[in-house]
Amino acid sequence: MIIKRINAITPIHLALLKEADPDEHMINSYISRAFLFECLYNNKIVGILALGKINQDSLEILNISVSDTHQNKGIGSSLLDFADVFAKKNHYVILEVCTGSTSIWQLYFYQKHGFRIISVQPDYFIIHYKKPIYEHGIQLKDRLRLQKKL
Repeated sequence: MIIKRINAITPIHLALLKEADPDEHMINSYISRAFLFECLYNNKIVGILALGKINQDSLEILNISVSDTHQNKGIGSSLLDFADVFAKKNHYVILEVCTGSTSIWQLYFYQKHGFRIISVQPDYFIIHYKKPIYEHGIQLKDRLRLQKKL
């Protein structure tokens, strides 16, 4: 497995980004300011990571995604570990990520990797997304912000 920086988004990258964030308009709002990385497994793009600077001390995981066929193989954990190393190497002391309140597996995943919920943004997905998003049969409304001190 290789994780490397990318400078341009291909259709494969965009498809992966949309797995984690179905609204292409929202992706376009943050992708131009992001540090972008792809994960290659057997020379195939199987994951993507987008990081964005919040402030001098904090870096945010804007998007992290692994293709369906390569999930549960440690690739997501490797991307998170890479984000930790990148943040520390660039002198950030806090790593943050936001996810939906109905994103059960993502919440488990982030907390398993040391993130803690620090805030709730009520109705975020209703206000900022044109189409309703449903997860596990529940309409996604609220966004949770999680943080990890490095």
